[in-house]
Amino acid sequence: MKTADWIVVAVFLVAALVLAAVTSARMRSPDEYFTAGRRARRFMLILFAFGSGTSSDSQSSVMAGTWRSGLSGLWWQFLWLPITPFYWIAAPLLRRLRAITTADFFAMRFGPSTAGLYSVYGMVISVVLMAGVLFGGARILDVLTAPFFSDLSARWNIQVPVVDLTIAIQPPAMDRPTAVTWRVLASEEIAAVALSVLMLVVAGIGGLGSAIILDAFQGLIRIVVTFVLMQMIFTKIGGFGVLNSMESIKPGMLDFVANSDATIAMGHEPFTPFYLCVLSFAGLAGIIVQPHIVAICGSGRTETEARIGFTFGNLLKRCMAVAWAFIGLACIVWYLGPSSPLQGPNATPEQVQLLTDMKALAKNDTAQFPPERVQAMRTADLAFADRVLGQVARDILMDITPGALGLMVTLVLAAAISHCGTQMIVGSGLFAEHLYRHSIAPGHSPQHYLAVGRICGALLIVVALLLQMSFTNITDVLKLVIKTPAVIGLSMWMGLVWTRWNTTSVWCTTITAAVLGMVCGYYPEEIQKTMPGLTDVMFFEGPNGLSMIDAWKIVCTLGGGLFVGIMATVLTEPQPDDQLEHFYRVLRTPVSPGEEKYGDQYAPSEDEDLAPAISFFGFQFPSPSWVGTIGFVVAWMIVVGIVLLTKRLSLLL
Repeated sequence: MKTADWIVVAVFLVAALVLAAVTSARMRSPDEYFTAGRRARRFMLILFAFGSGTSSDSQSSVMAGTWRSGLSGLWWQFLWLPITPFYWIAAPLLRRLRAITTADFFAMRFGPSTAGLYSVYGMVISVVLMAGVLFGGARILDVLTAPFFSDLSARWNIQVPVVDLTIAIQPPAMDRPTAVTWRVLASEEIAAVALSVLMLVVAGIGGLGSAIILDAFQGLIRIVVTFVLMQMIFTKIGGFGVLNSMESIKPGMLDFVANSDATIAMGHEPFTPFYLCVLSFAGLAGIIVQPHIVAICGSGRTETEARIGFTFGNLLKRCMAVAWAFIGLACIVWYLGPSSPLQGPNATPEQVQLLTDMKALAKNDTAQFPPERVQAMRTADLAFADRVLGQVARDILMDITPGALGLMVTLVLAAAISHCGTQMIVGSGLFAEHLYRHSIAPGHSPQHYLAVGRICGALLIVVALLLQMSFTNITDVLKLVIKTPAVIGLSMWMGLVWTRWNTTSVWCTTITAAVLGMVCGYYPEEIQKTMPGLTDVMFFEGPNGLSMIDAWKIVCTLGGGLFVGIMATVLTEPQPDDQLEHFYRVLRTPVSPGEEKYGDQYAPSEDEDLAPAISFFGFQFPSPSWVGTIGFVVAWMIVVGIVLLTKRLSLLL
């Protein structure tokens, strides 16, 4: 980082603080801190949907997955493609809820106990999402600014505790290892702390309005930087069209679908079509229950703007994922090829050894090494994969023009501040607007609940910081992000379309799925004992012993939870008729321009024209409309086009 780079970073930080202050001053009421006043237009909503789900960890995860698995690593983002057209259907329903937070849905549909359940679980989801962004963003920031944070780590020498949950949940025994150990705070963890402080200040002052604007800013800058980086990295390897001729560097790197046997042999989850379908189902189950999704759909003025913003903002992200994947493929060719920057007269011995190890892993030529050595090589390769975005940006941008590297740093900062800020705001809103307002201290002024929300936001950041220290690689983070919301997301979908689904169903499904998830993750041998005939299908021996294939974890977790929920629904009474009538009237009442009441303040009038619905056997679905049908079909055409175009490009480049 040169002086010009630090100046660019300083200018961004000042601008972000000014934006937060101006946004805060323009708030018409304290509630706008959590809702942004529901004044966002469709272009801003597209960028908000794109940016709120597209931080540095998203780009980093695609490039890390590409580094490990080749082009098939792109499916870590493409797994959302099959469900994106359904966003067009879900967006107007979420907008019609007139909800401040997702807990408003559970309170309206099922009652206060499930609103409390979701408030707690929703804060957990927000913490997981923030931890993932901090994990990915901090590692990129550490690489871009090196050796700034490593020098701070050595100078401060801060000791932090590390808790091994696997050991902590074991029964007491004389020979049980220590569950808590101490280590020095690493450079990337100091970077995560810095990101958290910035996010707390900017988002804590400006609320959701400043997060939306920052999301739009970082989304536009990310698009520009992505294509600049792509052009530069392909210039380094000899131009577009060389990838196929260089596939020998990492055999199979251009395969659109990973080889299952080879992937399991390397200790990674195979990205098979079955795994894709299971992950996509989990993503669809959990997407609408993520706390910030109601904020995205609800911040638009109309249902159409909610549809366009939610659907096409996410489709834009999938298009950008294609560019990120090809940058990742180019990184394989550059860093493992003959002109690698990890070799030459300026390379350190550590870089030369790392290059040798990564080349051996790329060609699966590790038979001559002992298992301990192979595991160490894989650990180093995983670490490089998580940092490859920051590494290539540093190696390319540093010498282009003064301030270019600083611009990349501001992109990381803006992404972390906006994305984590959104999660902090919606997570703290769950506590302040539901748990605190309704169960702990009702009757206070809106300013009081706003202050409580800001305090809660700071505590959520601290928990996210602690959680991200337990992560080991970025793809594991994605798995957690996909699976965590799905556990309670099943009940939100069922509550939208099945009138029989009730409070007992929500509790039974959520508790069952959560317990099954922990058993599958920590005690796979117990599942194996109950189904020994499926050992070869559902399990494999990983570096740490017996592991359950992640696709089957999801099937057991969500399938078991849904089965128990259906049984509970059949055996218990539905919600009271007046509660169901109110909920479905709200859900079928189109949003009018200039509406000001939302949450529990809103009630449709008796003479309101309701949107048509299809009802049968206790199920209720919105009737197809021309806008809904055409948008749904167009979204599917774009999805198919993205997949076919990506496959075609992989044959041409």
